Amino acid sequence: MSNIQYEIIDNWKSYINENVRGKITQKAISTYVENLILRDTIVIIDFNHLAQLLGIENHVLGSIISDSKAFYYNFEIPKRNGSQRKISTPYPVLLKAQRWIYENILIKQPLHESSKGFVKETSIVDNAKPHLNQKYILKMDIKDFFPSIKINRVISVFRVLGYTKKISYYLASICCLNGVLPQGAPTSPCLSNIIAKRLDYRLNGLAKKFNLIYTRYADDFTFSGNKISLRTINYINSIASDEGFRINEIKTKLIGEKSQKIITGISISSGKLTIPKKTKREVRKNIHYILKNGLFEHQKHINSNDPIYVERLLGFLFFWLSVEPEKKFIKNSIEKLKLYSKMLDDENTLHNTVYK
Repeated sequence: MSNIQYEIIDNWKSYINENVRGKITQKAISTYVENLILRDTIVIIDFNHLAQLLGIENHVLGSIISDSKAFYYNFEIPKRNGSQRKISTPYPVLLKAQRWIYENILIKQPLHESSKGFVKETSIVDNAKPHLNQKYILKMDIKDFFPSIKINRVISVFRVLGYTKKISYYLASICCLNGVLPQGAPTSPCLSNIIAKRLDYRLNGLAKKFNLIYTRYADDFTFSGNKISLRTINYINSIASDEGFRINEIKTKLIGEKSQKIITGISISSGKLTIPKKTKREVRKNIHYILKNGLFEHQKHINSNDPIYVERLLGFLFFWLSVEPEKKFIKNSIEKLKLYSKMLDDENTLHNTVYK
């Protein structure tokens, strides 16, 4: 125990002795508080204390915990297969609470080294890089990853950290929608990684047994090595099922030595990390049409009304540059799009000034 922890515990004990009646109750709360501090997690005593920490009025927090549906708005985005993915985004008051839980509790929790998605200072590049120069690639996908994680498993995360049953239920209820992790809440990615930690340990152990490399990016598994058998795939399915997850068998792909190998959008077929050729062609085409015909005409042509289309394109170019830093085309395109974006901003400013 560090000197700082000693000091914090002593301050809490003094507060408890002054404000809580009964020696037995004082001792129970002091033990609870000390356990949380030693686990390096924030102390939460009761409902009122939680509301105070979150900066939310008691009756609002009570409404969120009892039924959070009214605190979300829902929309759909298209998946690659043409179907729709439902996104539930929290309104500001709930978003504030979820961010507090993420920043003060969840972000501190250790994850397995194989987990590459939603982890600070890691990206899809870190997920692809370990599989360079491997003969075979096995790609698998968890079906309905976030919705498959029920509130009881989320409660268990907070119980393991030392919180009481009630506090754990309050925290889990703030993070869940209709009893599961929602797509769109800032707490869902980190909670899913924490809950999948035992799955990662087991799959990594299996990979080592068969001389394979294993990484997971959110709901995507990747295994690689000189040989991957059907028996290995069956073991992976069994472990995932045992851990409460279901493999989307339609998306299971075993890629051979001479086939194109793309992992979470990064090509490793050439023995180095690159952006897939198809993606490059699409980006080049979009940049060409924007600079030739203008953003409005281009978005009209592709049926897009994205208000930050150029910004997204620039973001991808910077990512592409991080993967392939030697490409002059990327640097030139970034400069051209920046100038074009500034021109649009200047035109909008002039228009607003004239017609104000």
